[in-house]
Amino acid sequence: MGSLCSCCSSDPNAENKKVGDELKEGPVKNRHCTDIFCLPIFAFAQVVFVIVTIIGVQDGDPTKLYKPRDFQGAYCGADKNWNGGPTTTTMPFMSYTMNVSATADVMMKQLVCSSVAQKALVSGQGAIAPLLTTEAEREDYLCNCCISPCTKCTGSLEVGGDLTSGASLSSTIGGRMGDLTNTGGGGSLFSPVGANGDMFSASSFWKEATKYF
Repeated sequence: MGSLCSCCSSDPNAENKKVGDELKEGPVKNRHCTDIFCLPIFAFAQVVFVIVTIIGVQDGDPTKLYKPRDFQGAYCGADKNWNGGPTTTTMPFMSYTMNVSATADVMMKQLVCSSVAQKALVSGQGAIAPLLTTEAEREDYLCNCCISPCTKCTGSLEVGGDLTSGASLSSTIGGRMGDLTNTGGGGSLFSPVGANGDMFSASSFWKEATKYF
């Protein structure tokens, strides 16, 4: 910041003193309205707002301002939905379901990345050739399962343990999927001692809650 020479100094409180003198006996007498031209513009805007609201109420459904919506965007408890959507007048409440993809993902990885699956896909058994026929496919499989070191992995997958035999694969995956598909077994599904107990332990809940922190 620069500086200049000046012939005289100014009093920084002079302006405040002038305003104080004008107001010491009440409001300033010499006053008038300003920006009067804004009043008709404001009034016109309010009229347009009322007209648009009336048209919206007549042609639309104001209840959609507060009704819940499902994952497809359909309103709950609405006779008409956007883009020819379903009629949901008999379904006024929003219910939350399990994320099947996230739940089955662990089981899928436990199945596909198990020792049993690795033998069938990569090594083969006896006269049976491996299902993955090229070296590139086998390397991709080992990398995606974090069995061999690669840039995708920072450690081994946490999938609830390895499956080393056909019997353990059948009982473990069968039990876990049975919890998901059994409509009367909701209690066992969310039980820490059930087939999917590793997904509902206290540490698992906290890990999921802090996953994106």
